[in-house]
Amino acid sequence: MKTILLLLTITCGLLFPYGHPYTFIIRYLIMIMLFFSFLDVNFKKDSIKRSHFIIIAINIILPILLFFIVKYFNKNVADAVYITIAAPTAIAVPVVISLLKKNIEYSIISLVLTNFIVAAILPFTIPYLLKVSAELSIIDIMIPVATVFLIPFALAKIVRKISYEFSNKLSRYKDYTFYLLIINVYLASSKASNYISDEMTASISILFYIGIVIFIVCTLQFRIGYLIGEKKFNLEASQCLGQKNNGFTIWVALTFISPIAALGPVFYIVFQNVYISWQLYKYK
Repeated sequence: MKTILLLLTITCGLLFPYGHPYTFIIRYLIMIMLFFSFLDVNFKKDSIKRSHFIIIAINIILPILLFFIVKYFNKNVADAVYITIAAPTAIAVPVVISLLKKNIEYSIISLVLTNFIVAAILPFTIPYLLKVSAELSIIDIMIPVATVFLIPFALAKIVRKISYEFSNKLSRYKDYTFYLLIINVYLASSKASNYISDEMTASISILFYIGIVIFIVCTLQFRIGYLIGEKKFNLEASQCLGQKNNGFTIWVALTFISPIAALGPVFYIVFQNVYISWQLYKYK
């Protein structure tokens, strides 16, 4: 049922994009979802795994490699590919991992490491590779990411510290955060559909080429993550590498690169959510 609902939500967002003016709500819904996910989190000394560093390395190396390969054929497509693949782990990953009953701590560590490292690297790689003149401030990126992540984390820890019993009662409602995820998927799909129909000025062929390349890359990243996570954390690593912080990269692309580049993360939103629906189906 959840899988069907997620696919229907994507379809509704693409066909009826009335939610596009309200995408600012996404960050607040994610904060609520993260709060419930963080209620059960307990960090340990051995929480950081070797695969975490591999995920970071792939987040840095793969976008640069693919950029130079695709640039040989089309610069606009290469820009879109780079900013899409360079995106860090999505803030919503712990929520999805929670719904799949897997290791939340693993995904949180990847979320923290990749977001802060990528935020520190992009201000240098974007001007050098994509030849844009705008200055990308690390602070402008880090503050929104830190706010969305740290506030629910702190609140969850405060609640757990004050009343362990109340914290456990709240955590029982964690599965209901799926419906907040549904709202987010609709809003993101609406934004993608509205941009394509109303704001895109490039030729339709660019749309086709970007869509094909992003589909291949999206599939590749989920599969690579599954392999590097090995048997114990294969699903967690797959999600951490494959599910991207697309809201962040759409903002970066529109602000510092070009609207065409924003098409990369727009397509990725659709593809990764279809993949998530398949994961939920497989889990059930």
